Amino acid sequence: MEIRRRVLVIDDERPIRGFLKNLLDRWGYEVEEASDGGQALKRLKEGSFDLLILDIVMPVMDGWEVLKAVKSSLKMDVPVIVLSGKSDESNDMVKGYDMGAGYYITKPFTPSQLLYGIRMVFGEVETYWKA
Repeated sequence: MEIRRRVLVIDDERPIRGFLKNLLDRWGYEVEEASDGGQALKRLKEGSFDLLILDIVMPVMDGWEVLKAVKSSLKMDVPVIVLSGKSDESNDMVKGYDMGAGYYITKPFTPSQLLYGIRMVFGEVETYWKA
């Protein structure tokens, strides 16, 4: 029996969470949801995940605070894909990568962009650039 990768979708917008859950379910992932950063940290402390899909603008605790907690205080080595609807995306994109995000997608996005990002953070696709 194949073990399904667990994904935590963290977004305050229910329609986005539902859209992501449907896509990820179809692609064979086990999905849990959190509607804000505080809820996300609680779920992260209760169980392990193979991937986080993280919105930036949320109530209670924004995505930057969650990302900082995941990478520093919780010391989790879990790939994070940042989803952002913010208009100043170039500075945020750099900030996301500096903070440890594996991929950055702006809203609106296509399913193929998301799938590429997931496959990339899991090392399942070749990239054309080398550091």
